[in-house]
Amino acid sequence: MAAMDNEQFALANERDFLLRSLSDLDDERDAGNIDAEQYAILHADYTARCAVVLRAIAGTGSGAGAKRSSQLKSQDETSARRRRFVVWVGVVAFAVVTAVSLSFAMGARLPGQFVTGPAPRGGAGGASLAALEAAVEKNPGDIEAHRSLARAYLSQQRYADGLKEFDEVVKLAPNDTEAHAYGGWILRLAGLPDDGLVRIERALEIDSSYPDARFFKGIIYLRDKSNPSAAIPEFQLYLAAVPDGGQSAAVRQLLAQAVAATSGGVSSTTSP
Repeated sequence: MAAMDNEQFALANERDFLLRSLSDLDDERDAGNIDAEQYAILHADYTARCAVVLRAIAGTGSGAGAKRSSQLKSQDETSARRRRFVVWVGVVAFAVVTAVSLSFAMGARLPGQFVTGPAPRGGAGGASLAALEAAVEKNPGDIEAHRSLARAYLSQQRYADGLKEFDEVVKLAPNDTEAHAYGGWILRLAGLPDDGLVRIERALEIDSSYPDARFFKGIIYLRDKSNPSAAIPEFQLYLAAVPDGGQSAAVRQLLAQAVAATSGGVSSTTSP
């Protein structure tokens, strides 16, 4: 019963977020912050996600919902906090939540696309998920095998599994910036921005020039902590490192939002 209550609570939160997002999206369009094409893409995405959530809410009393909650709980035996995280991820895994959340500054991004471009393939090339899982099982001490599997899980929105593999990378290579940064970002997606920020800060302690971590930190300050002043230098540092990347134009728009918010011009609290 407790697992079902957790699932219903998470589903209700996701529903409320999506309904607010649809309303905020209309406001962003009316304010001229997004064009018609961006509006159409995002409106279709949010509407589809909302429909899925509403169907899930209607079916939470079924045996299938209870079975899913049980499966999610069995994936994590380390702590109560992680168990709560797995329940949350199980609820939102169906949604098109990408590795990077660019709010209303851009259209939908491909799942698993990293901030500075598509997720690197590492040593695994185009290997299938099954092959990547087999490689980890065969060589549990292989850092790149865990990294490639983490990226693959991330690309499929299997965030609990992705976090587990990034954690394995950290165990094997404590100074791995990617594992710290993306592990932190997954925690932020799970509704744990403070825990995520700790991981992201660790990545920046190791390599202060790592742009992905700068972006993640900026988003947390802008969206989760409503602190646009703190977000501004993070976006600036990202753009200094990646002035012409695939996401740079969108980050410039986020930077402009943060600057405007410091003068009371634009709200900084809307977040996917």
